Amino acid sequence: MGLRALVGTEGADGTYVARHVQHDGCPTMVVPALSVLLHELCGHSPERAAAVLLQNDWSRLYAVPGTGSTGHVAGVPSEGYPVETGRIVEARAGDREWAYLFGGHRLHVYLGVFPERGPKRWEAWACWSLHELGDLSQLDLLEVQKAGYAAQWRASDYRGYMEAVREAARDSTRIQLMQAGR
Repeated sequence: MGLRALVGTEGADGTYVARHVQHDGCPTMVVPALSVLLHELCGHSPERAAAVLLQNDWSRLYAVPGTGSTGHVAGVPSEGYPVETGRIVEARAGDREWAYLFGGHRLHVYLGVFPERGPKRWEAWACWSLHELGDLSQLDLLEVQKAGYAAQWRASDYRGYMEAVREAARDSTRIQLMQAGR
């Protein structure tokens, strides 16, 4: 298992259509691949790039370093699951960490974060113009990635802390009820 993600499209109404990336779904791997796919292989057409992405699920999706200024896309298709659809603000992130959705002339990046209670949800994390994707450095992407993981850790710590607080409150209530019943 490793850093699962979604790739696909997002409509103006927040609905998405996406496929899975099973491994290496972090920004430093996927965003350069999406840039190469969009600008070099699909002639700057987000519709064509989305069509390629939505053909199947991906084991990995990355740009091969050292093969030019941006590299070549290497997509490793995987066994397909049904295309995932829904509204991003309502969708559960499940076991995925990141989502990359083409929407209009932008790439929207979402991070899967656990709230205080309930299943992991998508949180808007980064958004870039499709024109600027090729200009993003690995350092820029690494900063987005590091900040995302830090946010996930904070959310997880807070979730654990609040569960401990709730448990302590339940214990205190039980003790009070037992003492009142004497």
